[in-house]
Amino acid sequence: MLYSQMQSNPLHMHARARFSGIRIVPAKAPSLYQECVKVFVAELARSEQQDQQVAEMNFLPAKLLANIFEEMCEYPALSGVLRKLLCDPVLFMRVFTNQSLYVVGKCLRHASSSSGKPIVPELTKNYCDMVRDEPLDSSSSAFMSRIQGALKLGSFVYEAGWAASSVKVLKVVQSMISSVEDKQLRAKLELDCIQRLLRAEASSVISKAGKTCDILLSLTTTVEDTNVLIKSYLQVAYYQYRARQYEQCHEWTLKTMNLITSSTPIDDIIEVLQLEALFCFNKQRYDLGNMLISQAIQRARSHYGTYHRGYAAVLQNYGLCLIKMNATSAAIPALMEALDVTVRHLGSQTPHVPMIESYIAYGLFRRSQSTGRFDMALDHIDRAIAATGQMMLSGAKQTLDYLNAVRDLIRKGCDSARTATKECKPAKADSYDQFTFSEIREKYFELNESFEKEITA
Repeated sequence: MLYSQMQSNPLHMHARARFSGIRIVPAKAPSLYQECVKVFVAELARSEQQDQQVAEMNFLPAKLLANIFEEMCEYPALSGVLRKLLCDPVLFMRVFTNQSLYVVGKCLRHASSSSGKPIVPELTKNYCDMVRDEPLDSSSSAFMSRIQGALKLGSFVYEAGWAASSVKVLKVVQSMISSVEDKQLRAKLELDCIQRLLRAEASSVISKAGKTCDILLSLTTTVEDTNVLIKSYLQVAYYQYRARQYEQCHEWTLKTMNLITSSTPIDDIIEVLQLEALFCFNKQRYDLGNMLISQAIQRARSHYGTYHRGYAAVLQNYGLCLIKMNATSAAIPALMEALDVTVRHLGSQTPHVPMIESYIAYGLFRRSQSTGRFDMALDHIDRAIAATGQMMLSGAKQTLDYLNAVRDLIRKGCDSARTATKECKPAKADSYDQFTFSEIREKYFELNESFEKEITA
């Protein structure tokens, strides 16, 4: 009886814990280490000698540096200091190569959003300058670490939407790799770098991507690793798609599909499904394309989660596909979700945002043909144009020309041809079962064969 009363009485329980040596603390109480980080950052925010404290951070371990950066995100007054620290390529790379990319992304978002000016172009410029001005001995382990870190940075910057900045970083890496003495290692690193470079060039400087594509294909002639070939062929296919050479893109995706096995990385499977779906929608093979992109969405959702740019990228392509088939009512929610995920993951200061906004604007324009009210479409395209101008994007003129063309189209208002066009109602992505890739490949070739017969009939 007494025991049951003690159990029901919190005071008795605390007394038992105190005498037994058990420490009663909240489940999520901060550790002494975490409290020290908070106190340090709070003191930094109040300090009148910030420069001295910032200089001392050069000597801190990478983990502690990352925790301090993350805590600084809670202080708007420190956004300028945080930006200065992140633009220091030495400090940034110590955190970037050793800590969570989630923390890095959060800090970059905060530093960009508070100042209203993107940080990535400045950071990558500083990094490239540092590599050129402070060369390392090519036989040292630090040199190899710099190459690996730079490759990772090039891809990270590309995924964040800064393809032109990614090209600059990867060009510097390419130069470093040429100094590697071990021929076998140099060939492996060169292939990895060229794959990433082709991807970035295809998204920013398409005129230079053709030469890089030829280099990549020449490097693959002696490759026997299937997964390396798949990765290389996907970059070639992506370049062909961006160059609007859709038939060539189709040929490379078919080669890739025939190489895929159970050991193929899921990222590559998602990629090939998207590329082939985009080809199908361009060829107006909507049922086949919808099946492929739906399989990509399901895999991206389970692989990346719903808070990841990889998932948003698939949704963005899905929305674009739906617009191509005049299924705007289905396209707009997919694009709105893609925009929401992108902003939450990367912030608003990324080139991905104005492009998604432009697709939403066009979708709203198409859907509003029956009502004649285009104010929502104009709001989205105006935001896209303003964001592009504010970010001062490399190649902004070409992007602004495209965005202004969309705005001019919307301002013209109703289009009798578009008004008369009946909107498509495709099957929802979630209505498909998730197939194995072998089943997808079988269904794809079966449906593709029926399409070819219809064309020749």
